[in-house]
Amino acid sequence: MKPDEEYVLAALASKFGGKYIDGEDPPDGYLLLNNRKIAVEVTKLVEHINENGKRRSRLADDVPISNIVAQLNEEIGNLIPNNRWIHLVIPSPIKGINEFKKELTRIIINMITTKTYEAVIDILGYVVAINLYKCQQPPKVKVVQAIATQFASTNIHDNTVFLLENRISTKNQKCNANGEVDEYWLALFNTYCMADIDSYRGAYESLQLEHNFSKIYIIDGYRRVYKLC
Repeated sequence: MKPDEEYVLAALASKFGGKYIDGEDPPDGYLLLNNRKIAVEVTKLVEHINENGKRRSRLADDVPISNIVAQLNEEIGNLIPNNRWIHLVIPSPIKGINEFKKELTRIIINMITTKTYEAVIDILGYVVAINLYKCQQPPKVKVVQAIATQFASTNIHDNTVFLLENRISTKNQKCNANGEVDEYWLALFNTYCMADIDSYRGAYESLQLEHNFSKIYIIDGYRRVYKLC
């Protein structure tokens, strides 16, 4: 079971009781609740970027940045003072990610050496904010990033309509209950922070989608569970 799938199933089990087990993919897992076996499909609601009329998942742009930040933690984390942690604001997407990382690493090491605790710097044409914040206890993660996409859409309704239609339709085609379960749920892990449950409910009502799921739930980053339908 993937980490996101386990996170969602654990949230459902915490909300409704029972326990969860692995599925056959499909379904991704099962919730065992009050002598009922509930098949659960899990998927992410990820912001899509509309660039020149074409949509793509924001993950395609953001994952390389998250990867270099993870590498920075491993490679220079021991150089960061125990009473400091680094917060980076990095634009997305970035071309020439390896050269960008090399220059970012050099700049951070120089800031640590010179005890410079904040800077806004142009790195290969990308403006990056670097802050070395003070903390009372040594942090578990020394380098943390916030990603600022250059193509973010402010039309939340259009985005939520697209995400719901795409994810529900795609997962509906993968339903594999085989008549052996009491219910079939779809659990949507919301990573699109611009949209709340009311946004998704409004989008769902406008779609009037037909599907085979008994219930659809949305789970956020705080393990809160909301019923969509």
